[in-house]
Amino acid sequence: MFGLMIYFIISASTKSQLDIEGGFGHNSSGRRLANPLSPFRWIENRRKRALKEEGSSNSPARLDFFPWKTTGRHSKLSEAEQHLLVKLDNAPLAAKCRYMVDAIYIANSGWTNKLITKYHGNEEVNDMLASLLSERLRMFDYCFLSGGLKVQDILKMDSVVSPEDLERGSSEDFMQRMFPFLQENDSLWPRVVNLTTKQESRIPSFAQDSKVNFWQNWLQFSKGRGLAVTFDPEKSGMFLKQLRVLQKLNNTLPVQVVTSGYEFNAIHIQELSNYAAMTKQDVSLVDCSPVLDKAFTEENIKTFANKWLAALFNTFEEVVLLDVDSVPFVPLERFLDEPQYTSSGMALFKDRIMMNEHTYSYCIDTFNGLQPSHEENKIMGSRLMFESIDKEFPNTEEAAVYRRFFHEGILHHVDSGLVPVNKKKNFSGLLFSFMLNLDSKVQGCVHGDKELFWLGQLYAGSTYAIYSTDAGVIGLLDDSPMEEMTQTAYHVCASQLAHTFFSGDTETHELVWTNGGMNTCKHIRAAEKDFERAPDYFQQRYDSVQTLQNVYNAPLHVQGMIIPDTKKKPWMQLRECCEDTFCGMAVEDTADGRNSASTLIQFSHAEQEFLDSISFAWCGHSFVD
Repeated sequence: MFGLMIYFIISASTKSQLDIEGGFGHNSSGRRLANPLSPFRWIENRRKRALKEEGSSNSPARLDFFPWKTTGRHSKLSEAEQHLLVKLDNAPLAAKCRYMVDAIYIANSGWTNKLITKYHGNEEVNDMLASLLSERLRMFDYCFLSGGLKVQDILKMDSVVSPEDLERGSSEDFMQRMFPFLQENDSLWPRVVNLTTKQESRIPSFAQDSKVNFWQNWLQFSKGRGLAVTFDPEKSGMFLKQLRVLQKLNNTLPVQVVTSGYEFNAIHIQELSNYAAMTKQDVSLVDCSPVLDKAFTEENIKTFANKWLAALFNTFEEVVLLDVDSVPFVPLERFLDEPQYTSSGMALFKDRIMMNEHTYSYCIDTFNGLQPSHEENKIMGSRLMFESIDKEFPNTEEAAVYRRFFHEGILHHVDSGLVPVNKKKNFSGLLFSFMLNLDSKVQGCVHGDKELFWLGQLYAGSTYAIYSTDAGVIGLLDDSPMEEMTQTAYHVCASQLAHTFFSGDTETHELVWTNGGMNTCKHIRAAEKDFERAPDYFQQRYDSVQTLQNVYNAPLHVQGMIIPDTKKKPWMQLRECCEDTFCGMAVEDTADGRNSASTLIQFSHAEQEFLDSISFAWCGHSFVD
């Protein structure tokens, strides 16, 4: 933090000199300028100097005013460094990456990504730390994930930087500072135990070389297709419900429960094993405790952040990430075969459209600071799917979501209850999402993990897809006539957020999954909590806690679905189910379709029977009971 403190002390007095001497004033790209602790700013300054010395060996040395370090500012460039800088655009990747790692240490000798987990009093400090994090993650991908290099090999290379200038770190030190959640052991590997056979997977021989190549080894090990889920032990009963539905759908994909290793005891694990046997599902437990630093995990990897453990540490190449309350209505392979997923590597379903809930303008400033700087773009060619400098956007749902979030500040966009991911293709984005979720400021800018799924892919420079069809609500369908005899009003009120695949050829929707379970209310002790929160309201309507809990425990009967046209019929929120109940409204005009509003789907008798069977499987008892 010393470099940051120096920056804020002297930045005001040196700003004009920086613009003049360093050449970091106006730039034609329109991108943001790298901040004073950026390795790319240091490299670009050195490159400017190398090009000047290349052009005129007799030109006088110009003063550098960068605040992060005083040593080495006026030292002579070595012949090797000058040659690399002059030819940097066409330099071998290994040499370029060795130099970029050196630059991280020289630009800020005390750097560590762990600093993002603490909220610092100065907003500029918080934003600078997030910005530096984004640069380092893209550099890591450029060199070691997409680039295919090994950290150990690169850090063993000779440096072209003069010894007196170099704050050299070991490969172990580099990895610890990059990923502070990893243990400091020499070798890392999750413990994977099949809960049905009790067999533990052996650590492959190639993974035993060193911690410093862990991510490359882990991706090499990742194979096949499967499902991954994570949850607190108190929600293990809901996992049994989910397994019953998978059994009903004749699921053959293996299921992995991914844990930090610190929340499930032996009794919980035996319970999960019993569930697997009862439902005849192939269930494994992935224990990440051999990988994760215990103190860091207990302090920082909580609640929503656990989702990223499931995303990163499952053993599959292609995975469907599931919340424990997510209920599929189609075989899970469908989500991995769908064209938008196969072309992008990640496909996201939309959340409820809630136009009145916004993020903060200072959050948008933070996110904009995560974009590649002018200097990073010049050195690595970093470019995102969408950037703030863009004047025009394609007519896609991804672009529409970007504009609504960054230009209008709308908070809710995607539902992360079921996310298909090609882990090998999109791993850098998953890693980016996880690190952003650890950032103390970013946590207050989004709701849980949802938006970080696409934001992580965006800032990693990866691809992703967002389905254009809005989310809806499923349940009992109520109708009532309106003043116009040809018009009928419909509404569905439930806590389930449902999603469809839409066919443009047939103009039809296929219900494929819902978030919220298949009880009327998924929350534990919801009736008790509701009565405590609003006793008069619930006493008048339900008389007692037990009566309300019986209502909440009842299986959901699905007659229809409404996808609201929120410009005409916005969502309405009720107090029931811990205020997690929403109503969708639709109007149908049999005489003039222009007067209709929202999308109304009425399921046939056969469809209702099938959906009832899913509710039966989820709840474990019949509607008669």
